Amino acid sequence: MRIALLNEGTYPVAKGGVSTWCDQLLTHLPEHTFDVVTIVGLERTPVWDAPANVASTTCVPMWDAHVGTRPWRPRTTGRELRRTREALRDLWAAVLPSNPADPENIDRLRDALGRLAVPSYQALDWLLTQTGSTRPILEAWQAHRVHVPGTPALTASDAAAAAVHADRALALMDADWPEVDVIHATSNGPAALMALARHWRTGTPLLLTEHGVFLRERYLALHAAGWPWNVRYVLLAFLRSVCTLAYTDAEIIAPVNFFNGRWETRLGADPERIQPVYNGVDPSLFPMLESEPADPVVSFVGRIDPLKDLATLIDAFALVMARVPDARLRLFGPVPAGNEAYHATLVEQVALLGLGEVVTFEGPAPSARPAIEAGQVVALSSISEGLPFTVLEAMMQGRPTVSTDVGGVAECTGRDGAAGLIVPPREPAAMADALVTLLTDADARHAMGLAARERALEVFSLQVFADTYRAVYDDAAARAVSARVATLVPDRAGGVRAAATVLEPA
Repeated sequence: MRIALLNEGTYPVAKGGVSTWCDQLLTHLPEHTFDVVTIVGLERTPVWDAPANVASTTCVPMWDAHVGTRPWRPRTTGRELRRTREALRDLWAAVLPSNPADPENIDRLRDALGRLAVPSYQALDWLLTQTGSTRPILEAWQAHRVHVPGTPALTASDAAAAAVHADRALALMDADWPEVDVIHATSNGPAALMALARHWRTGTPLLLTEHGVFLRERYLALHAAGWPWNVRYVLLAFLRSVCTLAYTDAEIIAPVNFFNGRWETRLGADPERIQPVYNGVDPSLFPMLESEPADPVVSFVGRIDPLKDLATLIDAFALVMARVPDARLRLFGPVPAGNEAYHATLVEQVALLGLGEVVTFEGPAPSARPAIEAGQVVALSSISEGLPFTVLEAMMQGRPTVSTDVGGVAECTGRDGAAGLIVPPREPAAMADALVTLLTDADARHAMGLAARERALEVFSLQVFADTYRAVYDDAAARAVSARVATLVPDRAGGVRAAATVLEPA
């Protein structure tokens, strides 16, 4: 079958866990044809060589001058602008409703977004620059705060700040790609919004995968951004509504772990549609390590990113040094664009703690294997994860791990401590204790490494991953739905109007 794989900021323009997952999916399902569509900030150059079964790769720059794939037209009609304004008004009335408990809000949101997704003479991002969400946000906020006591007023500047981000996400509904049998969004939020537009227009079945829980990570990111409370409230209400709608309308939800599935259920997903699929690791690429460094070395493998909470790992390592004076911490991974300031704060933290000689930033490794091999123990200090490849790859190679209890990490190792130690997030002392336990006990390290390898082979084989997705794609393709397909019909005023055709289920 032909599958559209919709990403945000990952494959083919970035390396890392989700991009590795995409490459595995494409490479190990060669019988299917894929069209890869990736949302990026600005135009980026691919860093992956796509396999032969990838028919096309398209980058959709969210913050470029033009978001969609259709060119701007030299003119538009008043009718199109009115249709856009009305849809935005109804959208924000559903996102910031006067009655938050009304169960019909999600249907109102679907209807409003569906009207924006109708193909029009003019590109959607141009229509949004002419009208936009600022006024509809202000109107909806005023009605919302009447029924939500204690909600403060919203200024026009704050509404405009929120509108800029929301409207760029909405413009993604204009993105185009070839006709396919299944749409597979690998993230909720903007990627799912892009997928929903095509799903509604054509009835193509929608499959949704989440690695980290999108909404939870946006809560963390927007809190760290330091934006005004009102702006965060508006954007999170918008993103939560979009996420809930995607969970509601997707035929199948295939999170990478059961932890994500619990979040998705709380946000409105039908448990009967949730089919978790664990990530897989190729044992031939990560054979059992037969030796370890002579010195007590801790390795971290991953991008330098706030979600990895390396500040906690560095603080923990300062406590380790007091008990294991010859220990070292080696941090392997790239600094993604936009994370330079975060990297600088970590370098400063290392200097202030006097760890400059024993904590090193190694940069990107050619693969995870030598980075994992460099340590006696592999550490992961994240505050949000899906099913991290760092832990799975370390387990497959027989390296013991110390990881924070977030996302599906405990599903990787199990909670009994035999195949890896789990500690609470953001608790340096707990992580330090676990690291010291393993660094000072060679027998415990080796026993844990053997148990980790055995568990990885049994549960997280790449073959199991590929075979499971074959079945999931077959299931998704079989779930054709009724769809309302919008077409453009000339009106008497010389503009266009939307005429809907209902498709019966296949």
